[in-house]
Amino acid sequence: MAFIQTASAVQATDVLGRKVELDHAPQRIVLGEGRLFFALALLDRDNPFQRVVGWQNDMRLLDPHTYAVYAQKYPHITQLPLIGQATEQSVSAEQILALKPDLAIFSIAGEGPTQHSPVADLLAKAGVPVLFIDFRVHPIRNTRVSMQALGTLLGREARAQQYLSLYDRHLKRVTEGVAGLPDNARPKVFLELLAGVWQAPGHTTGKSGLGSVVEAVGGHNIGADVVPGALGDVSVEYVLQADPDVYIATGNRAPGVLLGAGVSLDTARQSLAKITARPEFAPLRPIQAGQAHGLWHDFYNSPFNILAIEAMARWVHPERFEGLDPQATLAEINQLLKVGLDGQYWVDAK
Repeated sequence: MAFIQTASAVQATDVLGRKVELDHAPQRIVLGEGRLFFALALLDRDNPFQRVVGWQNDMRLLDPHTYAVYAQKYPHITQLPLIGQATEQSVSAEQILALKPDLAIFSIAGEGPTQHSPVADLLAKAGVPVLFIDFRVHPIRNTRVSMQALGTLLGREARAQQYLSLYDRHLKRVTEGVAGLPDNARPKVFLELLAGVWQAPGHTTGKSGLGSVVEAVGGHNIGADVVPGALGDVSVEYVLQADPDVYIATGNRAPGVLLGAGVSLDTARQSLAKITARPEFAPLRPIQAGQAHGLWHDFYNSPFNILAIEAMARWVHPERFEGLDPQATLAEINQLLKVGLDGQYWVDAK
């Protein structure tokens, strides 16, 4: 991947391999998903919203705890113009153009405009540069590409590299810890997404997203055997028959697992207990043994996914990663942030 900077223009390559060129550092940014602001928090550290002139409403609707924490610190975000709610279909190109942005930041998949969205085409025709980033489809590979591209276009290359150096150092420890692991040494993992919030039990992920993280930390994601795409639903019977060794529920709001900004350990643990008491999956071995775990759902779409990688590595291979301390890594990341990730982002049943 190449980056080119001249006196008159700056150019970066996004996760789709597209060249995105600006003639100056952007001052009016539109976020295709509100939760993409986490990347800006690492770059525009004093105020992650200082260049944001519009965003989608997904964080307020889908992760209210995090929204409340940042709204208290930056009250003006409650008045930021909305380009849509929490679906791609709700986003209006006309609303975006009315904000006169000099850069739009979209994810290649998710609740906002994606690589296949006509919104991006309309903006391109109107002369608005669009940068596609990705923390959710190929999180480990594209976190680096996304942060480098953002750092270049925003004039924050040093800050982007500072975070990526931290990221690479922690990732290397995990990947080296499971290098050469044979298939029969990979514990079976059932990852239930938005457990208790999704309309039916068994919502999970396939080979991409957090499913790829399961594989990266030396586990075998049982969802990947039957879910052809990024997301899907498996039956209760399938999970019980698969007999997973590890159970992980993701969550960020009631009535599911409460995790995220401002959430206490007791609240997180109590909410996980309610989820694991559901009759459908209560018979699972890890739940019966008190070895169930909860993970902040929004790690699936965040540059902070290294914390999920470390937490999951400890759960899947406790014997290999006894000394791994994701809490220490979180403290290290917090040193780079104006508003730290203060709250409970993962939890064990006991």
